[in-house]
Amino acid sequence: MITSTHALLSLAILSKRGEQKRNLAVFAGALLPDLAIFLWAPYQYIFNDVSGDEIWNELYFAPPMQNLIAWFNSIPIYAALALLGFSMRSKMWGKLLLVFAVAALLHIAGDMPVHADDAYRHFWPISDWRFFSPLSYWDVDHHAGWVGKIDILIALGCIAALWQRFPRRLTRTLLGLAALFYTLLLVAPLFLG
Repeated sequence: MITSTHALLSLAILSKRGEQKRNLAVFAGALLPDLAIFLWAPYQYIFNDVSGDEIWNELYFAPPMQNLIAWFNSIPIYAALALLGFSMRSKMWGKLLLVFAVAALLHIAGDMPVHADDAYRHFWPISDWRFFSPLSYWDVDHHAGWVGKIDILIALGCIAALWQRFPRRLTRTLLGLAALFYTLLLVAPLFLG
């Protein structure tokens, strides 16, 4: 799944109308597993003058980055945070921690079936095992064309659910822009080749 779809899915499942802190915690939890990559790649390109080819074909698979990804995509770490949040759910910070961790776990659950050769160590630090899926969200050798279409349909379904839940004009404007983005992703291949 692409990162924005992770956020939409977590918000569709976990957000509640009128609970801004909760919704921000869900949004943050949904994005955190990809945060390391979003900070690391531009840093390599801008400050270390590394080419995109070297970033994604070499450095991405090297131990420093793979270890960072393991930290940010660890089921045991987020499960421990969810248990802590659940045990402290009578306090506001416990409720927020719980939905934050569950959103991150939803992100990981969405990633596992669509990472082929670039599979993560989702059970680190307990195990270095990786699930190498036969599917990929980006690699055409692993059915990315169909996986991408499913990703788009999931996102559009989540946008529809969120549209019903949140009637505010700003929220609906953002959802409308997201729907436009996903619609363009869906129809662009018809015009580009």
